[in-house]
Amino acid sequence: MYETFLYHPQQGFNTQKLSPDEMRGALKDPSCVLWIDFSIIDDEDIDILTEIFNLHPLTIEDFIMPNARPKIENFKDYAFLIMFSMERLEQERTRIRTDERDFCLGANFLITSHGEGSGAFATSKDRVRKQSPIIKNGADFLLYSLLDTLVDSYFPVIQEFDDMVDDMSDELFREPSNQTLKKIYFLKNEIMYLRRTIGPQADVMSIISRGDVPHILPANLMYFRNIYDNLVRLNDTVGTSRDIVTGAMEAYVSVISNRLNEIMKTLTVITTIMMPLTLIASLYGMNFKHMPELSSRWGYPAVIAAMILLTITMLHFFKRKKWL
Repeated sequence: MYETFLYHPQQGFNTQKLSPDEMRGALKDPSCVLWIDFSIIDDEDIDILTEIFNLHPLTIEDFIMPNARPKIENFKDYAFLIMFSMERLEQERTRIRTDERDFCLGANFLITSHGEGSGAFATSKDRVRKQSPIIKNGADFLLYSLLDTLVDSYFPVIQEFDDMVDDMSDELFREPSNQTLKKIYFLKNEIMYLRRTIGPQADVMSIISRGDVPHILPANLMYFRNIYDNLVRLNDTVGTSRDIVTGAMEAYVSVISNRLNEIMKTLTVITTIMMPLTLIASLYGMNFKHMPELSSRWGYPAVIAAMILLTITMLHFFKRKKWL
C-alpha cells in the first residue's frame, strides 16, 4: 500500500496515485520530484522497488525487516537511511516508544516507509497537498523536511521525561520510599533506551551534514546540520538526566542510611536512658524483709524524683555531646 506525490515545474502538483508506467516516466525526467510513501509493503510493492527503482536486494530487505539501529548506506543511484520516530504512550506517562522510519533518496525521487504510525509523514503530506515548496526544492529538501519534523517531535517527549527526572529528584530528598527506588531503576532503563536511539541518529546526521551523501545538494547541507545540532542537544539533555539518575541512586542509599542511623540513634538514646531507670525500679523487686526505703514515707516520691532528675541529666549530657 502506498501513496505518491509528484511535482513537475510546468504541470504542477499531482497527488493522485501513479501507475508504474507513470512512475517510470517521472524518473526519466530530471526536472520532476517523485515521492512514494509505503505504509505496508507487499509483494506488488516489492516489484515496484526492484523493477522501477532498481533497489539493491539488501535495501529491499531493510525495508521489509525491522532494524534495531539507525544507519545510512550509499549505493550507486541512491542513499538508504534508517531513522526512528519517538512518542510517549498515553497509558504510561514515562514509557517511550520508537518506530522505524526508512528513507531512500535518489536524484529526483524519495521513497519512504513508516510502518504503523505516520507522524511526520502525515504532516509533510498535508503540506505537499497544500502545494508547499518543500517538494519544489528537490527530493533532498523533502527529506530534510521529513527529518526535521521527525526530530522536532522528540522535544516534548524528552522535556516531559526530563520533568519526570526532576520530580524524582525532589521526591528523593523529600520523602524517599521503595517506590522512589523503582522510579530510579525505571528512569535509568529509559535513559539507556533513549541514548541508544538518539546517539546513533546524531552520528548518521553528522555523516549527511559533512556532505558524504552525493544526492544532497551542498546548498542544503546547512539544513541537515541544523537537525544534527538538535539531536546533539537532545542527546546532551538525556546525558544530563543520566547523570542525575546515577547520582540519585547513590543519594538514595545515603538518605536511607542516614534515616536508619537516625532511627538507631534514637533507639540507642531511649535504651540508654531506660537502663538506669530500670536498675532503680528493679530494686523494688528484691525479696528482702528489711529495706530502708520500704518504711520511709517519702521513699517512693524520692525515687521517682531521682529518676526524673537522672533522665534530664542524661538528656542534657547527650545534647552537649551533640549526640541528639
